[in-house]
Amino acid sequence: MNVSELFELTNWIQAEIVDRQIPQKYQTLQQILQRNAQPNQQKQPFEDQKNDLIESIKKVRINQLTKDQLEFLRNLNIAQAIGKEGVDTIEDILYKNVIDIATAAKKIQEIHQRLTQGIQKANQIRTGLEGCVIEEEYEVEGEVLIRIYFKDKASLANVTDFKKWGETWHDIGRGIAMAHNATPEDIKIIGATSGSIVLEMATMASIATTTSAIIYSILKVVEKVLEIKKKAEEIKNLQLNNEEIALELEKEAKKEIENGAKKIANEIIKKLGLKQEGEGDKINALEKAISNLLNFIELGGEVDFIIPEEETVESEEELEQIEKSKIDYTQIKDTSEKIRQLEYKIKALEAPNAEDEKP
Repeated sequence: MNVSELFELTNWIQAEIVDRQIPQKYQTLQQILQRNAQPNQQKQPFEDQKNDLIESIKKVRINQLTKDQLEFLRNLNIAQAIGKEGVDTIEDILYKNVIDIATAAKKIQEIHQRLTQGIQKANQIRTGLEGCVIEEEYEVEGEVLIRIYFKDKASLANVTDFKKWGETWHDIGRGIAMAHNATPEDIKIIGATSGSIVLEMATMASIATTTSAIIYSILKVVEKVLEIKKKAEEIKNLQLNNEEIALELEKEAKKEIENGAKKIANEIIKKLGLKQEGEGDKINALEKAISNLLNFIELGGEVDFIIPEEETVESEEELEQIEKSKIDYTQIKDTSEKIRQLEYKIKALEAPNAEDEKP
């Protein structure tokens, strides 16, 4: 994450968390619970306060953020207190695993404290960066920034990996670009960051729209495969005479991966209106791109999309082009939101004990 994105995140925290008075709503709920926990005190209903808090954290537009911003928000202990995760935590504390009212009050207080501390850190960063940040220009004439994360088994450990993934992403870019009558050169590499290698590319909105749709479909395949594998593992753990069932489920998981790329390709080919006759080269390149992208994501790689800011209109021609792009931007935003929700589910499937890590 660059400095301008960090500064933008601190402004987002102010608008979405502080201005919505979310810390105060956590505190109000905690105070009522604390009073109810005291002996010889008349019990006060807290349903309205609980609902007010939940509605507020539901409205936080967390899907506006990039993966890097979300990760930083989590490091500040803010992400855990908002959105779906925050709602799940509150309901878990108050209803699902409630031990006693005093314990519930203590847990809500801990969330409030961590949230307040995170906001204080964000304010310090904001104060330090104010007046020093120059807005970085990623987009060229409304192009979408695609950020690729080489992680886990899809990481870059040496030059051999670099060569392999370079060729893979050339095929991915070529296949999707050809489907839009474009070329690999229409997907530009504009930067890279250190650490867990991140590659930044810019391309036209239509290519980014198709890429996001493919990734969403791939994640649905990955989710199904993980569910099958989880079921197979559960059967194995029962230690009964049902090893054949577990093996069959593992075979089914492999089939889902093998057939997944083909099914996704058929969906995209139909959506783009590509014809086998006369456009066979485009279809072949697209199928290869989807297969490579599925492999990349299955191995732990991630892809994020960053939409450009509103542009200044100087002519009717530019206005027409911007209006067309807005349709693509809306589709990318909607698909990105679905992708985030699927990633949340997939992480839960990959880490069955993740619930224990919640505040």
